[in-house]
Amino acid sequence: MRRTAMRVKTQITENTTSRCSRRSSRARSACSSDVPIDIASSRVSSTREVAPVISRVLSLAASQRSPRYDSRPRRNSQPMTRSADVVVIGAGVIGCLAGYFLAADGHRVVITDRGEVASGTAAASGGWIIIHDKETPAEVALALESRRLYDRLAVEAGVVVHRTGGLMLATTSAEFDRLRHQVETATTGGATVELLNGRALIDLEPELARDLAGGTYCRDEATAHAPQVCQAIVTAARARGVEVLTGGPVTAIGLEDGRVTHVVIATERIPTQAVVCACGVWSPAVGRLVGVEIPVTPRRGHLLTMTASPVRRPLLEAGYLDVSGTAQPDPQGLRTIVQPRGDGTCLIGSSREFKGEDRTVDSDLAERMKQRAARFVPALAKMRPARVTVGFRPYTPLGRPIIGWAGPDGFLVATGHEGQGITLAPVTGKLVSDLVAGRIRQTGFELPR
Repeated sequence: MRRTAMRVKTQITENTTSRCSRRSSRARSACSSDVPIDIASSRVSSTREVAPVISRVLSLAASQRSPRYDSRPRRNSQPMTRSADVVVIGAGVIGCLAGYFLAADGHRVVITDRGEVASGTAAASGGWIIIHDKETPAEVALALESRRLYDRLAVEAGVVVHRTGGLMLATTSAEFDRLRHQVETATTGGATVELLNGRALIDLEPELARDLAGGTYCRDEATAHAPQVCQAIVTAARARGVEVLTGGPVTAIGLEDGRVTHVVIATERIPTQAVVCACGVWSPAVGRLVGVEIPVTPRRGHLLTMTASPVRRPLLEAGYLDVSGTAQPDPQGLRTIVQPRGDGTCLIGSSREFKGEDRTVDSDLAERMKQRAARFVPALAKMRPARVTVGFRPYTPLGRPIIGWAGPDGFLVATGHEGQGITLAPVTGKLVSDLVAGRIRQTGFELPR
């Protein structure tokens, strides 16, 4: 039975200067209608073609329902020990939203994390809900669906979303031509994007450099603060009966006849029929508990917090498209992102390094990041960062997230979003709940076989 969440006053703030199944049997028999929906490689030539692609991702026909987890509601037998229909491992934005949407479907859910809520990648991340950087129209449409879900979560759970819009900036005519193609891709996917010359950029953001070749402006984009998203969602999820257990690692996942039967958190054994692995850079260790290799590697990034923000909208340089989601030749992956925050400060990113889980701050790198950002926003050159943090993105060589069933019946993976976690978290959580309920069988983001 679906519980109705208490409605919370919308906390969306407007920028006043903005221009605008697992199957129930143990066999994995193939089905002729079980066609993978590959969003990552989809090429959609018109807006008319986008809707069917996303519709197939979010909901398949009822006749195809055949979950790899028995999602039928159970009577409350008041067990002597804690149990759950689904255990979600990871209390970052992906795990919290997966648990939230699972609870909305009526499942008994436990969210667990070896640390605290939002203590991993979410604690050292930006919060740009970015739409028009995607490679295909289908990916744009998926990001737009996630953006719409944020509006719903603002009402239902008190998630704070700042409607700012977002900019991509070009320093050369070649980059400007590339952004022209990016506009075509984004608009085909349903986004509202404008191509602007240098003068129009200055009209929109007066503190930008005067010699920029041009840029793009997407009205649909917004910002949020990942820890606030997590805390708001956890509060709302608890109201729906979700239990949140923190401070204890998952040490074992029990299997019987190829199916998940329980999870051991520290020393507590929790019977369950499904597990969602949503623990970011730590996903490979959880996957190994059930014999599943999850190709995720920590990708270190520095983030500078400045005491004030000269700009009102988040922005990035066009060259960022070369490093996001790719193992580029540049060992530090240094590209500029500037993101204003609701408290009047701004963030400067970003770097991308493969250095394990080393949290040591590289002061020289931080200074280079600031000076590079000043190329686009000159006022930043005279500012000093109030804080420099180091975090880890869950990078996968697949160049896309991993969302889908893997290994034994009842084991589901939702990880590998790298820099897209805050953008795609709501739609990922919805896809997880659709998979568990049997509304869809595949997402197109599964692990390669």
